[in-house]
Amino acid sequence: MATKPQSPSDLERRLTLTSPPIQGDRARELQLMLRHNPFGTFEPGRDDGVYDEQTAAATRRAWYWMGCPEGEIGEHADGRLFDYLAGVDELPAEWAANRAKRLKRAEETMLWDAALSVAREELGKREDGIDSKRTPYTLWYGVLCPYSVVFASFCYAQAGSSAFQPGGRYAYAPYILDDARRGLNFLSLASEPLRGDLALLDGDGDGVPDRVAFFDGFEKEHEQEVFDAIEGDVGVEGELTGAGAVARTKREASRVIAFVHVRA
Repeated sequence: MATKPQSPSDLERRLTLTSPPIQGDRARELQLMLRHNPFGTFEPGRDDGVYDEQTAAATRRAWYWMGCPEGEIGEHADGRLFDYLAGVDELPAEWAANRAKRLKRAEETMLWDAALSVAREELGKREDGIDSKRTPYTLWYGVLCPYSVVFASFCYAQAGSSAFQPGGRYAYAPYILDDARRGLNFLSLASEPLRGDLALLDGDGDGVPDRVAFFDGFEKEHEQEVFDAIEGDVGVEGELTGAGAVARTKREASRVIAFVHVRA
């Protein structure tokens, strides 16, 4: 399908990576549209009107999941992208067919593997300011708060899970446990965890889960007593007493209240 020539309004709306980065209302509009549109959540990491690398990466994901042909996918935003995200124009038939194929391939990938892959991609990310709790995960959820649970919710939502939603599910570990026990929202308890399952942790020893970690396998030498994990809101090097970063940690199985499997 031929691409129509860009109108002046298209050119005015074009955004791309530059140094220094483009800033302004148009970039902020795009960031908000990437987060809320008919095709999914393409988290830009910020909504301050700066077209940075995170926003460009989210833009690339949007092009891909809308069905843009491979050769046209890039880190730029033009008038077409704005109009498709806003629902002003329908996707071309070729794009709709590409989108359907890509969604089908994604469904055939095990959800927990996909969520764990998202978590791995976030390793090393830090808060935007000490103790600010301003992260892509809290911005997605809509609340600046401790984000151990919100981080897990974000990763599963990005992987396509319908169990996790911004502003509603989940920011509080006991709610995950309650729903898993009742089999609600595609959650269930897991006696033998798989990589990508969620470990509900009791950090203060009161018998109530207060943190969530991604299970990434038991350590062989510890006979299922210690497991590798990925967590949000821990120290940069995985210190359990720290905060403000996404990092790998090592957790004792005795601290786990329950492992939770996400089915959809």
